[in-house]
Amino acid sequence: MLDREVLTARFLARTGKVARDPGELGVVLQHALDEARRAWPKVELSSEEFVDHLAARVRPDEDSVALLRQLKIADLYLACAAERRRPGAVTAFEEAFIRRVGQFVRGIDRETAFVADVTQALRIKLFVGSHGDGKLSRYSGRGALESWVRAVAIRTAYDLRRTEEYKRREEDCALDMIAGSDDPELDLVWQRYNREFRAALEDGLGGLPGRDRTLLRLYLIEQLPALQIGKLYRVHETTALRWIAQAREAVVERVRAALLRTLRLSSGEFDELLAMLRSRLDISVRRLLDTQP
Repeated sequence: MLDREVLTARFLARTGKVARDPGELGVVLQHALDEARRAWPKVELSSEEFVDHLAARVRPDEDSVALLRQLKIADLYLACAAERRRPGAVTAFEEAFIRRVGQFVRGIDRETAFVADVTQALRIKLFVGSHGDGKLSRYSGRGALESWVRAVAIRTAYDLRRTEEYKRREEDCALDMIAGSDDPELDLVWQRYNREFRAALEDGLGGLPGRDRTLLRLYLIEQLPALQIGKLYRVHETTALRWIAQAREAVVERVRAALLRTLRLSSGEFDELLAMLRSRLDISVRRLLDTQP
C-alpha cells in the first residue's frame, strides 16, 4: 500500500495541479481508498489505479479536495475496477446492478426475452462499447451509480424498441439557443457570451440532485412520456410532470444566478437572454446531457 505522500504526489502529477495543502489532500485520498475498500472488500484494485481514476475526474477549474469529498467514492471504485475487469469486480457489479435490469425496465416491457436482450445489450454498452471503450469508463461519480446504470438500462431498452427512423437524432448545434433569431443584436450578445453560458449550464446541470438529472435525461433524451416516467417512479403522471417542471426551473435559476455573476449586461439584454434561455432550454439541456455520463 502506498503512503499518503506518494498518493498525493501521484494525484497531483496526474491532474497537473499544485495543492494548497498537500497534507489535507493526502488525508482525503487515503480516506477515499479506505471508504472504497470497506464498501467492496472482495474487489481488488490497486491504489495507483484508483488514484489515477480519481485524478481523471477533476476538471482544471475545480478544487480537488472539495470535489473528492463530494464524489460517490465507493461507486467510482467499483466502476473503475469492473471496467478494468479486476478480480471480484465484474461479479460485484453484476450482483449489484445487472441482475436488476428487469426491475429497471419493467415499465417498458416485462417479457423475459426482452429483459434478456436488454441485459446483454447493456453489458456490451457498459463493458465493450462500439470501439472498445465501454460506457462505464465515462461514469463521473457525481451521481449515484445505481441511478446512472438505471438510466443507461432504460435508454438501452428503448433503443431496442425504436425503429431506425425514430433513433435518428437531431444534429443541431449543442448550445445554439438563438439559432433562427430575428434579433441581430441579441445574436451578437449570444456569440459574445457563448462560453459563459456553456459553463453556467454545465454547472447548473451538475448541481442538480441525481433524480432531477435522471428525469431530464428520460424526458428529453429518451423522450419518455410523463405517463411512462410516472410508472417508472410509481407516481401519478401529474406528479412526474411537476417534478420535470421543477427540474427545468432549477436549471434556469442556477444558470441565471451564474450569468448574473459573470455577465455585464443591461437589464434589458439580460432579460432577453434569459427569455431565450427558457424558450430553448430543452434543446440545450438535451444535447448537453447526451454528451455526459
